[in-house]
Amino acid sequence: MIVNIFDYGMNGEGVAKLNGKIVLVPNAMVGETADIFVTNDYKNYAEAKVVKIIQPSPARIDSNCKITGCGGCGLTHMRYDEQLKFKQLLIKKTIKKIARIDTEVNPTVASDKQFNYRNKASFVVGDMVGFYKENSHNLVDVEYCHLMDKNINNVLNIFKNWKIINKNCIKNLVVRSLNNQILVGVVTEKEFDLSSFLEVLKQLYLPVGLYQIINTRKDSVVLAGAVKHIGGIKEIELNNFGIKYSIDIMSFHQTNEYIQNKIYTQVLNYIKPEHVVTNAFSGAGLLTAIASKKAKKVYGVELVKSAHKLAEQLKQANNLTNVTNINMDFNKFLLNPPKTDIILLDPPKKGCGKILEKLDIKTIIYISCNPISLAKDLQILTKKYIIEEITPYDMFPNTTSVETVVKLRRK
Repeated sequence: MIVNIFDYGMNGEGVAKLNGKIVLVPNAMVGETADIFVTNDYKNYAEAKVVKIIQPSPARIDSNCKITGCGGCGLTHMRYDEQLKFKQLLIKKTIKKIARIDTEVNPTVASDKQFNYRNKASFVVGDMVGFYKENSHNLVDVEYCHLMDKNINNVLNIFKNWKIINKNCIKNLVVRSLNNQILVGVVTEKEFDLSSFLEVLKQLYLPVGLYQIINTRKDSVVLAGAVKHIGGIKEIELNNFGIKYSIDIMSFHQTNEYIQNKIYTQVLNYIKPEHVVTNAFSGAGLLTAIASKKAKKVYGVELVKSAHKLAEQLKQANNLTNVTNINMDFNKFLLNPPKTDIILLDPPKKGCGKILEKLDIKTIIYISCNPISLAKDLQILTKKYIIEEITPYDMFPNTTSVETVVKLRRK
């Protein structure tokens, strides 16, 4: 069946019409004519696969990835400028559809690197080592992932060669690489000797540390259980915006530092020296600490005690006298908040929800990793706030994911 692709869906698939019904066609691009085969026909829409691209888009390129079906990329067939345009339109369309707000969205801020940008990977270990195929538990073997830092790919192949002679109960391989410092975590069902793996890791000739995580859970959570440092470095030392900090194998850290720093630079541009800032969902306190370099005073609010403790350590290590970290649920914090000029919101993927109805602060800077929850929250916020600026950031090039920063002003 021959169709014309006229739009993109939420997951970057091409959108066509067939007998009046919307058809979603993965790997098809706007402006293309394609021969398709319908794989699933539902009441309101259908799904199809490409048989042949008859008239390709000028923005179509050949993917450099030879892995089939791991589900990690999704947009490697698109020229990068087309990816950025797709993500800008995705944010605009999602907000319009869910929040009923037709607003301008700035062009997507590009990543300095489109490949080898991810500083962390979590591989599944079975008969092979790789990722689960999208929406399945079928493991896809990975020899080299173009999204991962090159050091991560090197560790992957060292691990594969070592695993040939080690048949123990290994569940996952977790690798983090930043500034040529590497942390490796081997997730196992029971404890066993990993010293031989540490020895082969030394052939990288870089600072490297090895951890064992004994995880007996039966779900998909990887970094859980007892943690044992086997040898080498314990942490990766970093310095951003004049803030010195460190991360270990269990720490949260943005996987694309290039875009993380662009987002934080934009946040700093919104802050003036006389401002008092509250950072909600502040985690281990990095953004709180960075904001303190510009603001008069910063409050960091975090519910999780372990993250709050890390934020306190970060404050002390950098001698931040204008930072107050508060270990409290944000909902409770809003019952009696201190005077604040700007509130930074960087919530979990599910967003904030009704808690936003309690906000009565002049300026909100909302950082979101989920366009759908962002749109739902903007629907609540725009009852009292005006959207001043929306900017998507390409945190995950060659994938359909996008990070967004929104600035709102109280009416």
